[in-house]
Amino acid sequence: MNEKEPNLTTVSAKEILEELDHAIGGHMSWLGDWHRVLVCREKPSPKDLASDPHHLCRFGSWYVKSQHKGLVNQPVLRNLAKLHREMHDKAQALMEKAQDGKPPPSKDYEAFMELVKGFISRARRLESAFAQDPLTGLHNRQAMVRELDREHERMERTGRPGCIALADIDHFKKVNDAYGHVAGDQVLIATADSFLTHMRPYDSLYRYGGEEFLFCLPDTAMTEAMGVLERLRAELEDRAIKLTSEEVLKITGSFGVAEMSPGVAVEKTIECADQALYSAKGQGRNRVCGWDGPGEPDVLIG
Repeated sequence: MNEKEPNLTTVSAKEILEELDHAIGGHMSWLGDWHRVLVCREKPSPKDLASDPHHLCRFGSWYVKSQHKGLVNQPVLRNLAKLHREMHDKAQALMEKAQDGKPPPSKDYEAFMELVKGFISRARRLESAFAQDPLTGLHNRQAMVRELDREHERMERTGRPGCIALADIDHFKKVNDAYGHVAGDQVLIATADSFLTHMRPYDSLYRYGGEEFLFCLPDTAMTEAMGVLERLRAELEDRAIKLTSEEVLKITGSFGVAEMSPGVAVEKTIECADQALYSAKGQGRNRVCGWDGPGEPDVLIG
């Protein structure tokens, strides 16, 4: 490859998620503006009357620049972009007809609204697919980053506490080595189910990677967070995972938790939770450790 040629595989799932999220919200707002043009006779945006409005929209512009790059070069995204073009072209045609002061024919309006509903629906399904871990059904790391940033902003704005925790399945490699990867998948699914079943309804859980899970605990200070995680740890320890009709496996988990602070990036709080998790493993596993600064982490022994 010529060194001056651009890298065509650089678009991440995180970037696609951000664009889909903006496309959904942005086009709902755009639809309101479009209706005001037709109903209230407001002046349309020059972009909506341009010869190629698809390219002048943020989503369309992003797609044109990124369409051959990695994940964007998928049929589902190509089809979404095609629908996006048809939607904007239809909107442009109806706006041009409305310049004479007459309402558009109902069949044309209905056709346009079907395009809008189809675009929003497909974008939402794609957003869900890119945000979801296919094995456990939990939100994945890409969705996690956006949602933790929002929670951090809420914490800074309201002054209410919040914690981030990491959980790791103890000796997970031994499970894969002894029983195989299918059994390992069963353990991951069962662990996610145990956490989801017993966590508080307003907490969030993500597949962080491998055998690690991440919790977001809003409106929760360190002492309360350690109690919440201790309950989850005990429930996981008590759970029997049925691999076959004759084989039942018991597992445990180690937990590390850190409290979010104003002015401290989410990534740094995750690093502190990871240090607390490392401490939990080093002290024998199957326990909860809470990060309280550069000294010894608080420890809750299982």
